[in-house]
Amino acid sequence: MKSLSAISACALLLATRTAAADPWIEPGDAGLRHDLQLLADAGLLDAPLTAWPVSWAEVARDLDGIALDQAQPDWLHAALGRAQSEARRATHVAYFDFSARAGASAEPMELRRFGDVPREEGEIEAAVEYTGLRFAYRLEATGVADPDDDHAVRPDGSYAAVMLGNWVLHAGYVDRWWGPGWEGSLILGSNARPIPSVTIERNYSDAIDHPWLEWLGQWRLAATIGRFEGSREDAPDANFFGARVTWKPHRRVEIGLSRSAQFCGEGRPCGWDTFWDLLVGNDNDQPAGEQPGNQMAGFDARWALPGIPVAVYGQMIGEDEAGYLPSQYLGLFGVEVSGGFGDRSWRAHFEYADTACSFYDSEPNFGCAYRNFIYFDGYQYRDRALGHAIDGDSEQYAAGFLLVNADGSQWELTAQGSDINRASANPVHSVEPAAAEIRSADLHHRRPLWGGELAVSVGFEQRDRSGPESDTEDARGFLQYTWEFE
Repeated sequence: MKSLSAISACALLLATRTAAADPWIEPGDAGLRHDLQLLADAGLLDAPLTAWPVSWAEVARDLDGIALDQAQPDWLHAALGRAQSEARRATHVAYFDFSARAGASAEPMELRRFGDVPREEGEIEAAVEYTGLRFAYRLEATGVADPDDDHAVRPDGSYAAVMLGNWVLHAGYVDRWWGPGWEGSLILGSNARPIPSVTIERNYSDAIDHPWLEWLGQWRLAATIGRFEGSREDAPDANFFGARVTWKPHRRVEIGLSRSAQFCGEGRPCGWDTFWDLLVGNDNDQPAGEQPGNQMAGFDARWALPGIPVAVYGQMIGEDEAGYLPSQYLGLFGVEVSGGFGDRSWRAHFEYADTACSFYDSEPNFGCAYRNFIYFDGYQYRDRALGHAIDGDSEQYAAGFLLVNADGSQWELTAQGSDINRASANPVHSVEPAAAEIRSADLHHRRPLWGGELAVSVGFEQRDRSGPESDTEDARGFLQYTWEFE
């Protein structure tokens, strides 16, 4: 059996996931999320992990205080070594970091998951970033071939941030993922390109030192206001509002409350009174022309079961409001199993999502989810759903298996079965204008190579459509390489 010191040294020397020196960990790196979740489920990491981006400062602080003993398995030592190595690289200050990425994709994945994959057939990206003790910024530009939204050059990933005590205030284009799911978030995920936003969020999730509130445990709060595109037909240049609070009353339990809204825009009421009505839920009882906007809200939870390597999670998001509380819920539920052998670790999950309003009824309310009579272009940004990638009125069964080696290289096998736009009640559906069945399977591989990271994927997708468009069967895949240097 390899010595624990040799395993840790191997992980520290070989793990090269090209972590950037950002103040936070953006969604997309399934291997890093897996490592952090392993440590959290073992009771070693306190930081909340269901509201991405996650604070690097807090994760690094927690990791620095972990010392594993000989009784812990080799794969947990390897996961800790990778995470600590990445934290050191990502939290160094007063340095300029440069990165570049090139990718080519055949039939890019439309039903995006937590793991980051290319959005278009061809992408070239360059970025420079700087993180200081109080200020941080990143300038990023991506050129794409044959873009779906006609934007061949994109600033996604760019931001400017400043520390204000234990709060981070930042403006830019930052991906978010709110919820415990691996296949999607019902309220805000990284399916659509990031909305240009101004955001304030708590940096360290330290518990409140007060006898009435200390039971909440670790907690984080994020609030963001963004701007939709001006090309919308319903209300050009409408605003987006989102807020999420997460807390851990126990090391094995994490709970989240989320809320989002579309408001303002050309031809719509917009002022402090409108925003106040939005916040307090003074909405459906007003005339249509005076209603503040379209809102969604709900809750989620994840529980790592004691004594066994299993976690269960769920998310319920209300599309409507009744009595100042969410109603007409969409639902997502999943189970995770994790473990390891030698210095390798693995994670398997099974996840179910239903995005029809009142999905639990024998006859769900179709034509309701992610839609609104005021914002009839849908809960979308640049023609992609802000919530789950399957968009409204859809149902999905999905499974995934992830294997991570000591050097950070990983293999991931995923499968999805989705019934899209089931009643054909949503003509502006972002995936299919009429009912369709989508079945797919993909194999991804990522590995350190030549000081960067190589990502390769192959897969297959079948679509059976009920509308006038023909059925399709497509092989797909991508090849991507990322460099990072100082």
